[in-house]
Amino acid sequence: MRDIRLAQTIAPFGVGAIYDYQGESLMLTDAGEWDKLATRRIVSPRLESALGGTELRTPPSVSSFASEKSPGIPFVRFPSWMFCQDCRRMRRQKRSDETGVSPACFVCGAGMVPMRFIAVCTKHSHVMDVPWDRWAHSEPLNEDQRKCALAGQELVFEPVANAGEALSGLRVACRGCRAQRTLAGLTSTDSLRRIGIKCLGGQPWQFNQPLCDERVEVLQRGATNVTTLEVSSALDIPEVERASDELDDVIDSHHLFAYVSSSPDSPLADSLIATIAQELNVTKEQVLGRLNGQGKDATPEKSQTITLLDAEWDAFKNVMDSPGNDLGHPNFEVSRQNLGSEWKDNGVGLLSLVESVLLVSRLREVRALQGFRRYSDDSDFVRANLGGGAGWDWAPAIEAFGEGVFIGLSNDALQQWESNEAVMARASRLETRRQRSQVGSRLPTVTPRSLLLHTTSHLLMRQLSFGSGYAAASLRERVYSNNGQAGILIYTASDDTEGTLGGLVREGEGSRLQATLMRALEAATWCSNDPVCAESPGQGMNSMNLASCHACALSSETSCSRMNLGLDRVLLIGAPDGSVPGFFGDVLQRLRDQIAAINV
Repeated sequence: MRDIRLAQTIAPFGVGAIYDYQGESLMLTDAGEWDKLATRRIVSPRLESALGGTELRTPPSVSSFASEKSPGIPFVRFPSWMFCQDCRRMRRQKRSDETGVSPACFVCGAGMVPMRFIAVCTKHSHVMDVPWDRWAHSEPLNEDQRKCALAGQELVFEPVANAGEALSGLRVACRGCRAQRTLAGLTSTDSLRRIGIKCLGGQPWQFNQPLCDERVEVLQRGATNVTTLEVSSALDIPEVERASDELDDVIDSHHLFAYVSSSPDSPLADSLIATIAQELNVTKEQVLGRLNGQGKDATPEKSQTITLLDAEWDAFKNVMDSPGNDLGHPNFEVSRQNLGSEWKDNGVGLLSLVESVLLVSRLREVRALQGFRRYSDDSDFVRANLGGGAGWDWAPAIEAFGEGVFIGLSNDALQQWESNEAVMARASRLETRRQRSQVGSRLPTVTPRSLLLHTTSHLLMRQLSFGSGYAAASLRERVYSNNGQAGILIYTASDDTEGTLGGLVREGEGSRLQATLMRALEAATWCSNDPVCAESPGQGMNSMNLASCHACALSSETSCSRMNLGLDRVLLIGAPDGSVPGFFGDVLQRLRDQIAAINV
């Protein structure tokens, strides 16, 4: 029996992920191995629909300390090869040897720790132990070593004297036949295939799977690409009649849209898109969104997230557009701030850029684990539930209750700013990289609006953590930038049914958020890595960030909805040489002028 928080069974220690627990290395089995009778149904119609009608259920859990009689979820010990920290002897822990307690050395009795390397299939997301007995005997010097009868029983994992700290400074040796081999070359391509090792074709909790012919590569068990979990989430909102499908039909019916759809790379495409937007009184982003498949006929990879966010945006928009029309849904309590009376007109012009602030005093979020991939983003997807059969078509999920602050920017101000050629060119660089990236294909289209909103969200999360009482890692974001949307929700949610403590809502009251936003923008004007960061041609995975690094705009993995990609603070504050206007650039300049006048 081990303890793990309920939320952690979805992410970051969901099905297929390695869970380091007090020196032990464990892996959660798929939901088909769980006791379904010990689970509880979670109702979230929008999320269930987005997942193809999959039923959502919580993992078995208890509200206090676990015992042997408590319902639980099964883990397996992985990697199963371990070594003693005292005498360095190695041992493979078989399933039949499992007693439930942390393994001890069979020679000296000291505690054993897992080996740090595992083997991952590059195509089908399988994972297996590195066969250390085969590795130690893979370079035999004589017939005794080639046919060692003690292979796997007398192995030791030890450092090599005077060999440095690289992998060549570690070796696996057999004390029976004296065979040995260092770890040099272990992580190179085809290192296991060269010694005749094939992929076992399954996961650590599966048995008797057919062998896989795909290549396996050796990775450190803590590497980020060992398991990439795919989690979807949705807020529990009241149903709002949507107008986006009607807009899609209007755009589709325009006489020029068919030509643009058939020839999106045509030299005339940009001008035709602008014509369509002008004649239909819509934004170019809305036409581009429909052209890129972000409407009702979107591709499955993108439509799921976009559909969920679109419905949420409509709920927020309903409150923004109707003063006094606050939402009192049991799990979605939203009230509108009157910026005219609450925010101070300090002469810097911030009120002309921020359209509305909504206080979300209660929200319910449902997070569902769909499955995972290993090694790369084009590897096969493995469902979180491999049980199959009647009654097993469900996915693990949790519900979390919390609070948040919603900020809506002025659409008119955004349209004027994002039409600037320098702004469009800067965003176009990242969109080109997104299209070429395997990871980027899972992200929304990069536009000036999405870059601005996403980066603003990150800066606000960092600043709000100072006054709200919540750690930065506990804050989350939802970015609404599709088809003319212009808002961000910063929230926190806990799987405790009582929710949270009100610190975020308090930060949104009165003029507090105005001061917080100004401080966040002022902090964005300087980064400890400048001028390198501000002038960077590309940072992050596949260079899908520009002026954004860990010192200024990146957030924790639990906070960001887009894997810390698609960020650029220059679009907020402007380029140092003035070549790119920042959306908040004039506000910051007026603020500096006021400070300079006071100092004089």
